[in-house]
This record gives sequence, structure tokens and C-alpha cells, in this order.
Amino acid sequence: MPSTVRSALNRYATRLVTRSATIVGVLLLLAQPTAAATMVNGDFETGTLAGWTKVGIPASGGSGGWFAYSGLNAPVSREWKSGEEVPRIIPPPPQGNFAAITDEVGFYGTRILYQDIPLEPGMTHSLSLITYYNSAAEITVPTPDTLSSEGGGNQQYRIDVMKPSAAIDSVNPADILATVFRTQNGAVNFTVPLIRTVDLTPFSGQVVRLRLAEVDSLGYLNAGVDEVTIQSIPRNEFSFGKLRLNPKKGTATLKVDVPWSGTLAAVDVEKKRRRIRKATVTATGPGTVSLKLKPTEAGKKRLKREHKLPFRLKVTFAPTGGTAARKIFSGKLKMTAK
Repeated sequence: MPSTVRSALNRYATRLVTRSATIVGVLLLLAQPTAAATMVNGDFETGTLAGWTKVGIPASGGSGGWFAYSGLNAPVSREWKSGEEVPRIIPPPPQGNFAAITDEVGFYGTRILYQDIPLEPGMTHSLSLITYYNSAAEITVPTPDTLSSEGGGNQQYRIDVMKPSAAIDSVNPADILATVFRTQNGAVNFTVPLIRTVDLTPFSGQVVRLRLAEVDSLGYLNAGVDEVTIQSIPRNEFSFGKLRLNPKKGTATLKVDVPWSGTLAAVDVEKKRRRIRKATVTATGPGTVSLKLKPTEAGKKRLKREHKLPFRLKVTFAPTGGTAARKIFSGKLKMTAK
């Protein structure tokens, strides 16, 4: 093969390998997981309960469970109309084409749907979901509360954020981190879809369990849920640590604790007679970063003359993907006399 042809082929192969490596690198970058907490199949638009775990605790006399559904027809329950057996009518999904609902043949049973959610540290987390229900009997909650349908007198729907280590049917307050929604004795038998929210920020850095539990021992109870989402926003709270002085150079280092990756900047509040130069530092994650504080030319003159330089800084932390927060820091540079 002529050397010119071989050289051209080698150049082409090199470009092809380089381009392929670039494409692979971009695809890997795009595939990196986001830091925010996410619900799997929270809108049920897959038409399934994928991502969720179902638990049924049926009692004698009934069967059923949680179902992904669309339209107005109950997944399994039937009723007689005009001499024929037809699906019962239930509330339609409040959002999109699908939602999740409990349904049963007969009654007596406990039907639980849950999902474990890792909450990233350094972020605020807010849970939101749509709830609704339709009960054929009076809403009753036994005392003491339980999720058992044995013995009758238990017709309720509740949604809790729990410790994953707790028993799935526990109602022990020590196991429940937050209650999103629950029916009470004498509650109405039917509710329209309503948005419920709860702040999960106190549990950042933990794995929590979202549990939806429906119990029926008096008649049909269709408990519905849709549009389960978690909004996660990087926290912007930061705190000042020690100001370490270097009297020989007339400079200082300010330690700052940040909860997330982002940019920290400090600017002298005095716009016309700035004594400290603007300082910035990039935080790659939660932890402590250092702002290097140096005097301006005007500040140096005063330091040499008076050997101290009081200052006030406006410190701004802008977390990656979040909103900026600001604080004022007051301090004093010092310089040893020569």
C-alpha cells in the first residue's frame, strides 16, 4: 500500500476514534444521576405500579389491592345495574391518563402501597401528591389505632412518611416521621382530588418510606393517589468559621461552612472606599471552604499606618442549581509594625 494512502487512512482512523471517544464521554456525562430525590413512576403514567411495592393483608371474606387504572371503571369490583353485572364507577385519574387506587371484591382487608426514597443531604425536599377517596360506609378509625381489618369497625385511608426499618403496618408514632394525610372518625365518605404537601427537609441524608395504607371492613373504600413528586432544591444556608490572620502580610483567611456545591464570594460593603479586594472560591460539595482576604491599595496604606483595618463584607453563597443567600461578615485585618 502506498505510504500516502496509509497515512491518510491513519489520520482518518485517529479522527474516528477521537470523535467516538467524545460521543461516549458526552453520553456518560448525560447518564450521570441527578442529585435530587426522585419518585419512581410517581404519576403512574406507565399504566403500572412499577417502582412501588404492594402489600396485601386480606381478611377472610374479601380480596383486592392497589391498581394502576384509567377511565371510570373500577379495576375488579362489580355491581348490578338493569339486571346485569357491570364495573363499578370510580373517580377518574385527576392528572394524566393513569392514577393508583384501591379496589376490592367484597371487603375486609388492608391494602398498602409504598416506595423507599433516598433524600440527598444538603438539599431541601418537599413531597407533594394528590389524594382522593370514595367510601361506601362511614369512616371509622379504631381506638387504639391499627391497620388491621379483623373485627370490623376499621374504615380508613392514611399516608405516612416512615422509617424503612419499621413494620409496614406500624402506626407507632416512633416509626412515623410525618403524616401526609389521614381520615378521622366521622369524616366525609367522598373527597375530590386535593393536593397534599409535607416538608421532608428534616430527613435530608436519610432514606424514608412513603406508605399509603387503606383499610376496609365495612364496605368498599376506593383510596386514590396521583402525581406523587418530590421537589429538591440545594440549600443555601452557610455559616462563618474562624478568621485566621496573617499579621506579617496583613491578610487573612475566612473559613466558611457550606451545605452544597456552588460559588462563595465576598465583596466589601464600602463601594467608594473599598478596603478588601473581592474574593471568590468554588465549593465542589458540602464542607468548609476558605476565602482569601487581601487589602486593596487603600487598605494597605491604612494597615501600614494604623496596623489594623476594620472591614465589613457582603458574603454571597450561590449553590449549584439553587438560590443565592447573603450575609454580612465584620472583621479586622492586622499588620505587625516593622
